[in-house]
This record gives sequence, structure tokens and C-alpha cells, in this order.
Amino acid sequence: MVLPRFLLLAAFATVLPGAEEYTYWVDPCTPEASRATGCDAGDTELARWALEAWQRESNGALVFRKSDTAAHARITIHWTNGQSNLYGETVPTMVDGKPGGIIYVLPDTRSLGPGIDAATRTDPLLRDAIVYLTCLHESGHALGLRHTRAFADIMYSFGYGGDIVAYFERYRQMLKTRADIAAHSGISDADRIALRATVGH
Repeated sequence: MVLPRFLLLAAFATVLPGAEEYTYWVDPCTPEASRATGCDAGDTELARWALEAWQRESNGALVFRKSDTAAHARITIHWTNGQSNLYGETVPTMVDGKPGGIIYVLPDTRSLGPGIDAATRTDPLLRDAIVYLTCLHESGHALGLRHTRAFADIMYSFGYGGDIVAYFERYRQMLKTRADIAAHSGISDADRIALRATVGH
């Protein structure tokens, strides 16, 4: 079931009084950035939806607030090109004395191998799903979550094998429109348990 946007926002705003605040910054996809990385204007929204998903699943332990500048954001998300040969990467960092992460996400699915390239050429929604799930996975690392071996988890590592296209297609099948991404977190029960153990009070 797709929740109305106002209900999603209400859920996003429900936090505990002692919730851990993470300031964040997502690079806008300017025309120059789009030419350099293949990002789309809506990718910033996909990244924000990923953070909203972690907040909803944290049981009130996390709250994300957009920073006025990247310099003071505990989590920053940058769009990158295919030179890294990675879907995404997270570099741990300290910001204003608090732990965070610098995240790099590759939004150009044409650079992710022939299987992903072929699957996304005729399915823009699959492409958006991949960018969203990559933001979700990498921001999980920024929150302290580690890789898992379970194919069902968002924190699963492709280093353990498995059908990569099938991994993303499984999530894609839950979507009818792009807006559905905001209602389907992609976070497994095991991810949820790990998150609450990591950031819970």
C-alpha cells in the first residue's frame, strides 16, 4: 500500500526527545554535475528518501536535518562518475566532533556493467531504484552499519556473490511509480534490528 505523502512526512517527524541528530547535505544535480556524473535532477530527492527511511525505521532514535552547508553536515552525499567502478562508497569522517560519513554515489547506471546497463535502458524506474538503494546502503554505513551476507538485506555486500540484477529487480517489482519509492524502504527485518541495536537508546 502506498502511503499518502503527508503520512510519510508525519512519520519522518516522529522522533524521541533524545534522538541523535544527523545533519546532512546532498549535492544538487546541476547541469554541470549531470554532464560529469550522469545524475538526474530528482536524485537529490532519492537521497533524501533514503535518509527518511532510516529515520522511520530507527524507532525514533534518529532525526535528520538538512545542513546549510556541506562543511557542517555529518553526512554528505556526492554524485560521482564511473571511474571508481563502485555503486557507492562511504568514507568515515568526523564533523564538529561527531562521527559521520562522506558518501559517493554513482548515478550513471550505464557505468555499472552490461547487466545493469541493459536492464535500465528501457526502465527508468529501475534506474531510480538503484540510485535510491545505493544511497540507502551507503548511508547505512555512515550510521555505523556493516555489510551482511544475507541477500535480503540492504546492507548485503555484492562481494559475497549473488545475482546483482535480481537484487535490484526484486525491489523494482514493488514499484508502480517513482513516488512509491518513498513508501517502500527496502530495509529488511535484519537491517532494522541492526540499526536499532546500533543507534537505539
